[in-house]
Amino acid sequence: MKISKIPGLGRFGVFIDDVDFEHITDDEWMKLGQLHLNSLVTILRNVNLSPDTLSKFIHKWGTDRNGHTAVLISKYKNTLPELGARVLDGDTEGMDEEDITWIKNVLNIMTAADGVHRVTGRKTSTGEPLGLFAEGELHWHSNEAGTLTFTPGVALMSKENVVGSATCFLTTTDWYEQQSESFRSELDDMIVLHRFMPGKVTPGLRPEQEVIVYKNMCPVDDTAIPMVIQSPGGIRGLHYSVNTMSRIQGMSEAESQRLFDRISRELFVEEFMYDHWYQVQDNNDLLLFDNSITLHRRLGGVSDRLCYRIQYDYSKLYDTPYQPYFQSEFAEIYRSKIRDMIEVLRIKDFPLA
Repeated sequence: MKISKIPGLGRFGVFIDDVDFEHITDDEWMKLGQLHLNSLVTILRNVNLSPDTLSKFIHKWGTDRNGHTAVLISKYKNTLPELGARVLDGDTEGMDEEDITWIKNVLNIMTAADGVHRVTGRKTSTGEPLGLFAEGELHWHSNEAGTLTFTPGVALMSKENVVGSATCFLTTTDWYEQQSESFRSELDDMIVLHRFMPGKVTPGLRPEQEVIVYKNMCPVDDTAIPMVIQSPGGIRGLHYSVNTMSRIQGMSEAESQRLFDRISRELFVEEFMYDHWYQVQDNNDLLLFDNSITLHRRLGGVSDRLCYRIQYDYSKLYDTPYQPYFQSEFAEIYRSKIRDMIEVLRIKDFPLA
């Protein structure tokens, strides 16, 4: 196994080559997970995994989860498979149209592998999308950006026809640490209000898939989340999903935008960014990335490309529960909400404070 530094991303980001997944031990895989927590972005090149094998390895680190799934289970008192069966059978009395559309789309993009979804522009014979984020480019974002209990990790594995596209990353910690002590203190106290703005993250997306992005990204307008949080590895940086941020609490939209513009000018520079242009059409690169203080985007609108994606927590990689918020008010809200979510999703052995 060979480890090298990714160009850009500040002091973070590593390539890992020559991982032997047929013979890697659980201890070695868990140590690789610890390395990933410290690197924020980890790219394993040429892994040649199936979706089932990808799912198996990721679940050694933690559980896949989706916040809106928990909302629907609570709302309808059915599991996601039960809700899917209801929709397929036409038993949708009492269900909201947006929820029906969301469930239909999720059924289409799911694979047989536990927690793994397709990311592709391919469609069924009747024109239904087979993947999430189907066509075109994606602008800078973090998943579930406007959700207090966001899922902190994402894995994306390239599979077919990926040349001509790139998955890109931006880390925020180095910029944050370069600021004066007084400005960092101001940033620590800032609360950002998030809202979903159609087309800002996914320009040109089909309307029926926009429902998935809306429910997953920022389902409640003006959700308040601190500007500065910490990653599962204890690294402090900005929760800066720039395309869902509406304004800073206590500031006008104009004042907020001036500050966002200043931060973006200084943050979105080569020093902190890396664009991973895929080099081989049908060879797996496995991209593991933090979803708390790290942003990602997609360049290159290759509609026939196929990738596999799973979002997950790192609960098996640390001994104490993950707490993104060092602000006491938000830490307490998070503890309550994450307990409720884990109970609804029936996730076992999840560390809770």
